Amino acid sequence: MKHDAWRHDPAAYGAPEPAPTRFADVDTRRHVNNIAVHGLHQEARQRWLMAAGGAAVWPEGTLRLKPVACRTEFWRECHYPAPVSAGLRLLGAAPEGFTLAAGLFQAGDCVGIQQTAVAAWDADLATRVDLPPALRDDLAARLDQHPAPDSAVAAFAAARLPAGSDRPQHYPVAAQLGSRYGDFDADGCSSEAAVMRGIEQARAALLQQAFAAAGGDPDADWVSLLVARIDLHWAHHRAPPRHWALAGAVTHTGSSSVVLRVAMFDGPSLQAMADCVMVYTDPTRSTGPAGAVALPAPLRAALQALAWRGAV
Repeated sequence: MKHDAWRHDPAAYGAPEPAPTRFADVDTRRHVNNIAVHGLHQEARQRWLMAAGGAAVWPEGTLRLKPVACRTEFWRECHYPAPVSAGLRLLGAAPEGFTLAAGLFQAGDCVGIQQTAVAAWDADLATRVDLPPALRDDLAARLDQHPAPDSAVAAFAAARLPAGSDRPQHYPVAAQLGSRYGDFDADGCSSEAAVMRGIEQARAALLQQAFAAAGGDPDADWVSLLVARIDLHWAHHRAPPRHWALAGAVTHTGSSSVVLRVAMFDGPSLQAMADCVMVYTDPTRSTGPAGAVALPAPLRAALQALAWRGAV
């Protein structure tokens, strides 16, 4: 089996469980949107955490197991209303946290995978603490029973933020996003869905500016870029501010791809940031699969003009 090929095999996750999609989550490309796909991964993760942490995770909420970072890879479009299943497995654990792998499957194919570094957070939702001994024992027993594949990242990684990503001046694009009561989760945190919406809105603001400079329609053409991967990091999980300051920059352009660095700031403090790998597709196709095509020269120039201003 090739390196990490197991991640695309439903059997590697034990018995994947149904993960229903909703019509409300279908976007204008007529597939389940990226935020909802992240939500399917999160639901599988939450159910696993409840099984591992018991009532302290839910309903008490005294054991705040929240992500430090996650990498989500979008392998295929996820379509409504065809059945979707989600599987999850433990990859490794340490006193300061643990790593989980998740997979989504539809019609026998892997739709996408996610790897998440999870830690316990103090009541301030900004400070990480060591895992309780009972949970560490449970994780060790699970790993003894189902060891992670040799190719997996077996130890919890500190998942450090990219250097300079907490500095607004390194991002050439700025925008603002108002929060809503619905952006709270049950623990009083900014929900993962709210963070994903903010990250997407920051991407949109950057791409709209680039398409406007390239002579396109900034309100429509930006959706020609599809997300292939999101590397998302949390600096804290505090409650939503009244307004987030959004920021965006371009860190790399390829022949048909671009990497965007986008962030959400709570006042002067970084709350979350993401490096997003995006692929340019045929904008003339309104439905069905759209293959990758080369970035048009005016768009490439406009993207490069919005380059990251920090150290690489």
